[in-house]
Amino acid sequence: MMQLLFRFLRLLGVAALLCAWGQGAMADVALRSIHSETRGWLGRTTTVTIDLDDRVPFSISTPEDGQIAIALTGVDGSIRPSFQAGTVISRFELTDTVEGGTLTLRGLRELELQSAAITQLPNGAAQLVLSLAAGARVSQPALNVVEEGHLALPLVVLDPGHGGIDPGAVREDISEKDIALAFGLELRDALIGSGRYDVQMTRSTDEFITLRDRVRFARDADAAVFVSLHANTVTRGNASGTAIYTLSDGASSAEAAALAELENRADTLGGVDLGVEDDDLALLLTDMAQRETNARSTMLARATVEAMRHAVGVIRTNPHRSAGFRVLKAPDIPSMLIELGFLSDATDRINMMSPRWRAHAAQGILAALDDWVERDRVLSARSPVVAGPTAIAAGE
Repeated sequence: MMQLLFRFLRLLGVAALLCAWGQGAMADVALRSIHSETRGWLGRTTTVTIDLDDRVPFSISTPEDGQIAIALTGVDGSIRPSFQAGTVISRFELTDTVEGGTLTLRGLRELELQSAAITQLPNGAAQLVLSLAAGARVSQPALNVVEEGHLALPLVVLDPGHGGIDPGAVREDISEKDIALAFGLELRDALIGSGRYDVQMTRSTDEFITLRDRVRFARDADAAVFVSLHANTVTRGNASGTAIYTLSDGASSAEAAALAELENRADTLGGVDLGVEDDDLALLLTDMAQRETNARSTMLARATVEAMRHAVGVIRTNPHRSAGFRVLKAPDIPSMLIELGFLSDATDRINMMSPRWRAHAAQGILAALDDWVERDRVLSARSPVVAGPTAIAAGE
């Protein structure tokens, strides 16, 4: 009888150990990484891939706009995974629960779950893949509140070129105005998602806005930086790659002069009288503030050239150019015009339509702004302020 009792106790102990091991193993599943990729012409579909040590049960809910909550049974919520933010998914939270961990993905737009599936990989690990549809932009807490001892975030005004009755360059039924807007929306989300910039856009829909009103918009908003977004084309020969333009009285090349003349023609589609504006702005170009601003713009353009070279690789020969672009003539706001690529070049055209390429380009511009803001802050601290937005006439 005693022998049977000892055997029962041994079996009970083994069962308890197995049960404890099983629970411990389940609780030790780690969430290793999260990365998102945006697809679609306007970046409205996002795939989120979540890498796990093992396959686990999960359930998904949407607690509020711009959030997806994933309950992962048996996942250790204390292990922080690597995270690759995208143009839609900007951040995450992983918290411990009784059953495991809850992963909350936070987006810059409303998120609608289209599908979710977990797959066991040959090496024993697992991947949970979510397909999300991104809708309207969700309201974000104000990020530019000036707290004691802190500076407001720099305001970047993004200016997608052309729009409405003005399509800009057109090739293969693809228009410059659509390219500029699609990229502008993604760049806006990337800048805001970084938590380091506020952003306003001269247009976020397909509408015609005069060059003069674009400049006025940036000045009224008290922008720290103005970035105009465009695509180029050629009718003869071959050209490809990204180029950055800043303002100058003359042009760095005949090609730059021709491009400026072409872009400056946009207002004629809206019946705008250009003569008075030319006279007013010609006077402003002689102002000391304009010269100082041009120097700051040049520094920004150079930072952007280097960052884009690393981000997308292919940029133009002599990528920093200058000419008399009307849209860059705010006398007190560092400004640059980015020609993302050439619609006349098949590779450039594919790139500019690719959410992956646009995401890399957006990260390049973000890196350039980070570098420029720091350098500009140091230089501004060394130099007296010549004039600011309130010290200069409206220039209209």
